[in-house]
Amino acid sequence: GIIGFLVGGELHVDIFKKQGKQLFAILLFEGILAAVLVAIPVTAVMYFLTHDMKIALSSGIVFGAIASATDPASTLNVLWEYRSRGILTTTLIAIVALDDALAMTLYGIGTTVAQILNGGSASLSTELFHTFIELGGAIAMGIVAGLVLRSMTRWITAPAKLFSSAIGLILLVIGIAAALGMDVILAAMTLGVTLINSTPKRSKEIFSTVRSFADPIYVIFFVLVGARLNISSMPPWLWGIVAIYVVGRSVGKISGAYIGGRLTNAAPTVQKYAGLGLFAQGGIAVG
Repeated sequence: GIIGFLVGGELHVDIFKKQGKQLFAILLFEGILAAVLVAIPVTAVMYFLTHDMKIALSSGIVFGAIASATDPASTLNVLWEYRSRGILTTTLIAIVALDDALAMTLYGIGTTVAQILNGGSASLSTELFHTFIELGGAIAMGIVAGLVLRSMTRWITAPAKLFSSAIGLILLVIGIAAALGMDVILAAMTLGVTLINSTPKRSKEIFSTVRSFADPIYVIFFVLVGARLNISSMPPWLWGIVAIYVVGRSVGKISGAYIGGRLTNAAPTVQKYAGLGLFAQGGIAVG
């Protein structure tokens, strides 16, 4: 949620006014192409291992859906660390923010198809409706919370109290989203987007303070994730899946970003390097 809030704080409306067409084209091509280039070889390898087309296809679809996601935390931390500015930076920030919604949609569809293939009672239309409710509900809640926080900035002047209020509201949004099964990152991200665009000057102090507070949270999160990885229990063939996943996803991200940028006449820098900035895949994929 903290990650989502800080990502949202980077999304000014002007970015979408200037680059909206390019951003959505790059987003769709890099996300879908990464999913396809992971799904096909994973399906082939799993069929070779199991000789069961249903299991193989289910595995490929689910892995492909997860491959579309891009982790915003590590990407933004690198951009902030080097204080980068420019067309490539704004493009990366917008894409990693929007990638969450695309990945959730693909994952919802992918898991439903996998359940249907394996004799489950899942319905694709029902799952799409649930995904829409999750995304729409998260966005609506984030907007409301953002407007509430904006009004709080008008009568809370002490920086410490404003910081405490912001953290409290972010945690409240996270808790409600988690309890209702909504996308936590998207809800917090919408909160950040609403705040930065409704009161840009006053909110800079909030984002700056939250960013300084967020580093220990990132560290704890990745330590806990790493602690759950038991390498000794991984069979040898699984390393083959890992290699295929990494290569397929990397090629998909680079080529997809290039194709999307080329079709919409994006800046040459964006065409060449946007895909390289989308490799990170920690938090969202694990979630």
